Amino acid sequence: MNAAQEFHDVMIAWIGQIMRLSMQGFMRYAAEAGLSMAQMGVLFRLSRGKSYPVTALGGEMGVTGAAASQMADKLVAMGLVERTEDPTDRRVRRLSLTPRGRAVIEAGMKARQEWISAMTARLSPEEASAIARVIRRCTDLATSLEDARCTAPQEAQSQKPQEKC
Repeated sequence: MNAAQEFHDVMIAWIGQIMRLSMQGFMRYAAEAGLSMAQMGVLFRLSRGKSYPVTALGGEMGVTGAAASQMADKLVAMGLVERTEDPTDRRVRRLSLTPRGRAVIEAGMKARQEWISAMTARLSPEEASAIARVIRRCTDLATSLEDARCTAPQEAQSQKPQEKC
């Protein structure tokens, strides 16, 4: 096996493992908080900005506007989201996180990352430093790939809808 193939295989295994560990913590937290994965997805989407139109949320989630509105109603009733009128178009309702909703997101992120402390405790200082250098390099490379995608001409990008860069 050549070095490129070995790197590829190790990265696939690593990403799979960290995704499983991360999602286990996240799903455990969501269940403890009494939230579905779809509801947590809405909260994460809202955590990216100030407010979000209900219709756009439905489009991103691949559900009808009515389904998105029903989910929003539940989150509003739980005190995690607030619904306001768009200042430029009274027909549009915008959603944003409440402070309680932000706290749920922060706790969910901590739950996703709990495994990192457990793994770090098993490393020697030398191992931790060496691994941090390699992961930092991988992060820089991945960031450069993302930056290149965001600056590529539109016709060169995939036909699928993509998140904003």
